[in-house]
Amino acid sequence: MIDYYLVDKNTVKLKTTLNKELVQDVYRNMLILRLIEEYANSKYKKGNIRGFCHLVIGQENIYMSLQKVLDKNDKVIGSYRCHGLAFICGISIESIIGELLGKAIGNCKGKGGSMHLYNDQFYGGHGIVGAQVSLGTGLGFALQYKKVKNVAFVFFGDGAANQGQVWESFNMAALWKLPVVYVCENNHYSMWTPESNSTTYPEYFKRGYNIPGIRLTDKNITQLIDVFTFARQHAIEKGPIILQIDTYRTCGHSCLDVNDFYRSTEEINEKKNNDCLKEAKNNLQKFATCEEVKIIEDEVISCFEEGVKKVIFSKEPDIDELLKDVYSE
Repeated sequence: MIDYYLVDKNTVKLKTTLNKELVQDVYRNMLILRLIEEYANSKYKKGNIRGFCHLVIGQENIYMSLQKVLDKNDKVIGSYRCHGLAFICGISIESIIGELLGKAIGNCKGKGGSMHLYNDQFYGGHGIVGAQVSLGTGLGFALQYKKVKNVAFVFFGDGAANQGQVWESFNMAALWKLPVVYVCENNHYSMWTPESNSTTYPEYFKRGYNIPGIRLTDKNITQLIDVFTFARQHAIEKGPIILQIDTYRTCGHSCLDVNDFYRSTEEINEKKNNDCLKEAKNNLQKFATCEEVKIIEDEVISCFEEGVKKVIFSKEPDIDELLKDVYSE
């Protein structure tokens, strides 16, 4: 089921179909990302990762589909739950895990941590709820100013949707017809607060007033690819659009959570039974033999373990790194 707001549904072409190359790539990358997240959770629980750490377990379909649509010159920005976006924007296993563990090999030389990963395409996770929406609107303005045919994908959660600067950013983007795709990842919980306790109007895709919007779930990866494709082209030709992707994180709000006191075990287990990684494997098995699936899994695990080993034996940041990257001249 897809819902449309100020969008003619006949203009959204749902034409992508599953094929062997697609399902292989999706499963391979989703498995790598899941291994990163499970490793991060384990190391955090052991005290090897400091600060905050927010995982994307359960929401990976969103990132795998966006990866199929992104142009290398598009820009992406997100919240503190940013490992998935960082990964699809080309930040490696070693760079992500190295950053989490505070190693010099890390994406920000070990100084940023889980919430702050960056490269030329990914403009970071951000710790201030909703701040990335204003910054992402600025990315859209920069792309428009440079007269390039690229888009800023701006990710935020259902909790951030209630922040004032989000509405202000929508208003500016609409006025100037900025090439921005706003993506609300609605996992139905603002930290530990259920959606029903944070808003009376959870139709986030309609909150842009005159900005068109589309709502769908994260369950069908081909639909996600097609909707992202449509939204990207719309942003280039006509200006901003809002996507609301209803999803669910089967992990805690952060690795600090000791139990899921705010939701039932039955609810979580039901969602885990429909896990997107299981679905990705099921899709792959429609096109590949058991032996082919096993080869992919072995390759991914080997690659992941090599990356982790490289990080573990890498050096700590030099003490003089404390004085670097502070000012820019």
